[in-house]
Amino acid sequence: MVDRASDEILAVRAREGDTKAFEELFHRYKKPILNLIYRLIGNKETAEEAAQEAFMKAYKNLDIFDPKRKFSSWIYTIARNLAKNALRDRKYFRDVSLEKIVFAGDTSIRLKDVISDPGARPDSIVEDEEISAQAQQVLNAIPLKYREVIALCRVQGLTYKEAAEVLGCSAATVAIRFNRAKILFMKKLGIKNPGK
Repeated sequence: MVDRASDEILAVRAREGDTKAFEELFHRYKKPILNLIYRLIGNKETAEEAAQEAFMKAYKNLDIFDPKRKFSSWIYTIARNLAKNALRDRKYFRDVSLEKIVFAGDTSIRLKDVISDPGARPDSIVEDEEISAQAQQVLNAIPLKYREVIALCRVQGLTYKEAAEVLGCSAATVAIRFNRAKILFMKKLGIKNPGK
């Protein structure tokens, strides 16, 4: 069995010029990053553009990546910040083409290659497209700080500690926000007494 290189080792290799290493990171994180951004902003097109931008920023800033930190936390932080920018200014990503190259090594990766499935692990929240659309609508109606913890902990499967690293707060704060988020989400869905 072949050992799978850690994300942090791949990031260091990519920083040293190994394009295959960054390509592997891209393939590992393309769906989770797109899904995270979509869950935060609720707009597929903008999420697709922001996901592309997240990988471009990560690639351009590999020199500041600290391999003592988790790569996943670093790229989720980049994606979260881009999602927040998109929420502030819907025109922020307006000029990005689906044909724009995110990464060029021996093979070219374009945004359209990333967006084949915007719902990586959607079954963790919803069962089908209709319910997914309704759930996303409800998610859009709750404050961003609660959407973030739902997207990171429930959809992406991060622990409270990992989510705290992305959000820049304590694991206890994430736990509190997550519990409040679940209650708000269930109330918005019309489920009374969600804790019972």
